[in-house]
Order: sequence, then C-alpha cells, then structure tokens
Amino acid sequence: MSVKNDAALKAEELSREELIELVKKQYKELQELNKELQELNKELQELKEENQKAQNELKKYKNAHTPSSQIKFEKIVAQGLKVGRKKGKKTGHKGRTRAKDTPLKVVEVTTDVNPTTGNRNILPTGEVEKVTITDFEIVKMVTQFNCYEYRDLDTGEVFVAMHADMPDRGIFGKNVLALASYLRFEGRVMYDKIASVFTNVFGIGMTTPTALDICTRVGEKARPDYESLKEMIKKEEAVNADETGAKRNGMPGWLWGFFSLSVALFVFNQKRGGDIVERILGKDFRGLLGADGWSTYKVFVEEFGILLQRCWAHALREVKQVCVFECKKGGSSLLPAYEWFCDIFSQVKKARKVKSREMREQLYVELIEELDCWCQVYSHYTKLREVVNTIRNGKEYWFTCVLHPEIEPTNNLAERMLRAWVVMRKIIGCLRTKKGEQTTETMLSLFGTWKLKNQHPYQQLKSLLGA
Repeated sequence: MSVKNDAALKAEELSREELIELVKKQYKELQELNKELQELNKELQELKEENQKAQNELKKYKNAHTPSSQIKFEKIVAQGLKVGRKKGKKTGHKGRTRAKDTPLKVVEVTTDVNPTTGNRNILPTGEVEKVTITDFEIVKMVTQFNCYEYRDLDTGEVFVAMHADMPDRGIFGKNVLALASYLRFEGRVMYDKIASVFTNVFGIGMTTPTALDICTRVGEKARPDYESLKEMIKKEEAVNADETGAKRNGMPGWLWGFFSLSVALFVFNQKRGGDIVERILGKDFRGLLGADGWSTYKVFVEEFGILLQRCWAHALREVKQVCVFECKKGGSSLLPAYEWFCDIFSQVKKARKVKSREMREQLYVELIEELDCWCQVYSHYTKLREVVNTIRNGKEYWFTCVLHPEIEPTNNLAERMLRAWVVMRKIIGCLRTKKGEQTTETMLSLFGTWKLKNQHPYQQLKSLLGA
C-alpha cells in the first residue's frame, strides 16, 4: 500500500477537530516555509545586485579599452609545474652590448711587491689592458659677474652689460635649470626630491618652492617653441590624436595629445568634447587623422572633409571581450566571430604592403564588403549587437590606411605618447593651477618631439636655454 493511501486512512481515523488542528498546523508550516523562501529569494537578489555592482566596478579597470600594459598575465594553476612566461629575453631577441668609452687619460699601474706573498723579488713580464672605468665628478661652480654700467651719450640711457652665461632671472645657471626640468618632466621626480638632489648631491641649496619656480621659468622660456609646434602640427600629413583624464585641483579635465612622426603636442582642456580638435588642427587641415571612436573626431572629419582612420586595436579588444567572455560563461561559442574579425585585420596589414595603388583600391572595396558581411552575420546575435553597431558606425574609416599607408591602422602612437602623462598623473595625482598646466603641456610636448626626432632631450633643453 502506498504512503498516500496510508495518510488517507490515518486522516479518516481522526475526528473533525483533530483534522482542523492538523490543517492549521500544516498551513502554519507552509507559511513558515514560504517566509524562508522569500528571505532566500531576497538574499539571492541582493547577491545578484552585489555581483552586478562588482562587475560594473571591474569594467572600470578591465574592459575593451584597457591598455595592454595593464592586462596582467593569467597564470595557469599547476601543482609542481613552472607556470608563466620565462623571465629574461624573449626568443629571437638580439642582445646589445654597451659601447666602451674612449679614455681621456691613460694611467700606468706598476708595483714593486707581490700582494699575495709580500715578496719584492719580482720581474715585469707583460702588460694587461683593463676595461675603462667610467666615472664622473660633480663640481659646483659659483661665478661672480662684475657687470659694468654704461651711459648712452646719444640717448642718455643707462644700462648694465650682460654676459651670455648669466641667467635671465634668479641666481641659478642654465645647467641647473635644464637638469631640474629634465628630472621633473622626463624623470617624473617630485619637486621636493629635486630640491633634495641639488642640496645633497650637488651641494646647491634648494627648497621645494624654488624647484617649482625653476621649472616654471623654463616653461616660460620654452613657450615660444611650444607655440611653434601648434603651427607645425597643422601641416603634418598624418596625425594621431587621443585624450586622457587630467584633473586640475580635483576638478575634471582632459589632456589631449596630437602626434605625427616628428611632432608631439599636448594640450590641456577642461572638456572632452567641443571644438578642441578644430582649434588645434584648424579648418584648413588636409592631412590624415588617426583616432579611436570618440564622436568629437567624427564630427570634425565630417564637417571639414578629413580622412579618418579608426583604431583597429580598440575594435579587436571590444570584439574579443564579448566573444571570449561568452565562451568562458559556457554560452554559445562566438570565437568564430573573433577569428573572422582578426582575419580581416590580417588582410588589412597585408594590403598596406601592396605597392600598386590600383590593387590597394581593389582590396579596399573587397575589405569593406567583407566587413559588411561580418556585420550582417553577427548582427542577429544579441551579445554582439552593440559591438556590431560600433563597427558599422565606423563605415569605411576602418580601411583608410589601405589607401594611405602613411597612417597606421591603430592609434598606438598616440597611446604610447600619452603614457608619459599617465605615469606622471599616478605620481602627482593632479595639477593645481593653470600655470602648472601650461608648464606641463609645454615641457611634455618638447620632450616628446625631441624623442620622436631621435634627439637627445637633455642636450636639446640645454641648447634651448643657451647653456
């Protein structure tokens, strides 16, 4: 006999009052179970919300726009096995040996005793040339200039004779100005540490405000050269642009960068949008512009008829994030979409190497058709729909580099150049004044330009200051 039938027979043996009590008891138990279920559902909902918040927070630091330098190695967990990339040089890397310095003097080293035994009965048998010992000596030089006063007999003007080595302002010479600025903007050294280096290493007493004032003076001296870079960037054939956060005294702001193969220009701007691109490149700019998908660039190129190259590195990361993430979650595999997209990019790189202009134009049309086909196939996938719309909005801007090989398919040049400020921002947090922004954008631009031209930044700065 089944358990159900046993329960039914048992219920028949109970009186009416006992049945009512039994029903009440079971109803009460059911209410308690329902209450526990509601509490569990509430806790589950809270966990889902916390998980979503954590996912949203994680996206700030790890998303499709995270630079490759910030993507850490995901090591395989293996018991007793070596994991991770092997330390040291990569396979195929050609080593470099430091070139030996030319000796400025030769020292003959002799002895009349054996240092091991103390025996003086020794005889010279030859000569061994040791490696040149490279060293330097820090010498503080204090010069007194006796400046004579003169009167112009024709005009009556009284003036004082000036020497080329005299600073325009203050008591510190041009070598001090150059080194302080080099430590600040190329070495990213804090002002108090700059003062410490000069005080304790060079024996030149200096305070933190003095170090700040020195760097400000250099920025003012170099400002005309910075303004000339603004005119030069407008005439470049290909320019890559990008922007990154740069707060002033805690308030939101942006640092824009415009870079060619020989010019680096940094510009602080309060807004991320607006007419900043038009103000820097100008309405008469007729070069090629490489950028990411930010709408400000698109508005500029469409208004003035400029050729734009969208960044393939951003597109590849966005497609990869969706496809690989869905694969890890156990959903339908979207890896073929990513592999196909990577194949299109490989075709772009090959097409850029074709010398024939007519052949590149044909490949340009074929690549646009293949990308349209990719968008049509994967636009029906819900997870990829947003990425597909991003790719479609890029139109033919993905393949400008095929017709014009002088522009790169990625915006990596701009991102690499902006890294100088990103590292500095991590150290100082933010700038405090408008004057600080002017000094920083000036010196970052000059140092960046000199490095693009393979010129020695410190020597160039000394030359600019007349040292």
